[in-house]
Amino acid sequence: MGDVFNEQLVEKSSSLKDNLIKAAIIVASTVLILVCSMIPVLLGFLFPIAAVIIFGAVFFIRRLNIEYEYVFTSGDLDIDKIFNKNKRKKFISIDVRKIEIMAKVDSKEHARELSNFQKIVDCSSGIKKDNTYAAMIVRNGKREKLILEPNEKMLNAIKKYIPRKIMQN
Repeated sequence: MGDVFNEQLVEKSSSLKDNLIKAAIIVASTVLILVCSMIPVLLGFLFPIAAVIIFGAVFFIRRLNIEYEYVFTSGDLDIDKIFNKNKRKKFISIDVRKIEIMAKVDSKEHARELSNFQKIVDCSSGIKKDNTYAAMIVRNGKREKLILEPNEKMLNAIKKYIPRKIMQN
């Protein structure tokens, strides 16, 4: 079949949950700085303490800026999570031949096959699009629903390995 290599970057959109977490971090940081300013012993160290608190808040807020990189190499799909465009973490790695079914998330024809799972692994932008797919896999003895947004090139590369398991209706 020859070596197949394809990569794609998918940026996760900020959800309501992400925005609430950001707001909570800002409020907690502000309250913490105010509390520190009311304690006489800490008053002399207020600027370094505030700097550390602000640095921590910025660090955690930036960590909510996520992208997923799909790398497909000869039947293996590796998905990395990239935080704030600079810190990469291996997220999931699967052999696509072990996918039971892959269909569009809102597919009514395959709703039954896509509904029996124990865990959802979402590697999409968070916004349901025309190219949002769900793939059923078994990892560590658990049935997992993997949410992906493959572009046409990525989908065709995967389809070469599992042509009968990808449902495009």
